Order: sequence, then structure tokens, then C-alpha cells
Amino acid sequence: MRTRFFRTLLAVAACACAAVPPAFAAGEAKGTVTSKGRTANVKYAYLVKGPDAVSKQVIRRLILSATDLSAKIAGCKTMSCTDGDLGDGLSINLEAGPRFSFWMVLNDQKVQYSGTEPYASLAAKTDDPKRLAGTLRFDKTGAGGPKVDVEFDAALVKEVTQ
Repeated sequence: MRTRFFRTLLAVAACACAAVPPAFAAGEAKGTVTSKGRTANVKYAYLVKGPDAVSKQVIRRLILSATDLSAKIAGCKTMSCTDGDLGDGLSINLEAGPRFSFWMVLNDQKVQYSGTEPYASLAAKTDDPKRLAGTLRFDKTGAGGPKVDVEFDAALVKEVTQ
């Protein structure tokens, strides 16, 4: 009788755990960020929201990474923290205006490039406050920058106030 009780309890616990989604999960991304002979195969997408360090305006930031940054981003209290551990990938600030700013890093931040790009390079299939999904394609190789070709689906995973 005791064995049956524990088996039932274990089955109920397993079902309960399976029904609860993870509190923090990276979105999916696939594609490449290439610059100066190096390539990052992007696999993870994150959408975060908070004030821009310079303008203090609340923005959304899309982070596309070759490595899982979930634990780091989950612990962030400031916007600058959210992409601080990005070693291979791209961070995009979605701001008001005709262009977005981006920061590309490769080889554990040894290769960097920042710039702006017209919003036309971002083809969103879904664009609402809680989710951003679509494709990002642009080529800055003529100016020494990256070539980006990434498909992504990112839910809002973090909101910060600083």
C-alpha cells in the first residue's frame, strides 16, 4: 500500500512539473552573424525592456546569441547588464525613429562593431509589447561591419527599471 501511495505521489508531481512552463526561457533563433572571417551561429533570442542608458527613454532590446544567456539576463537589474555577457551575437535597440542601433560581437567580444540600420532590415511577423518574431537581414561588410541573416522568435523575458 505504501509503495502505491508513493508511486501515485510521484506521478502527480511529475504531471504538475510538466504542466508548469519554465519561468525564464530563451526564444529560438537560427542564422548567422559574420564579420572579419568569423561567424556566430545564432541559436537564442531574448527580448528585454527598460530605459536606454543615454536617452532614459524606455526601449526594447533584442539580443541574438550563439550561447544561452538565460541565467545572466534573469539576474539583471539594469539594461546595461542584459547584453554584458554577449560574446558572439548581436544586440539591437528598438528605439523611436527611422533606424535602430545595434552592437555586434564575435570571438568573446574581441571583434566588435556598432552602428545603425533602417527598420526595413527587420521584417517582423509578430511585433507587440510581449513578443517580437521575424527576420533580420543586413550587410555592412562594405563598411567593415557584419553580415546578418537571422530568423528569430523572442518573447519578453525581462523588464528592468534602470
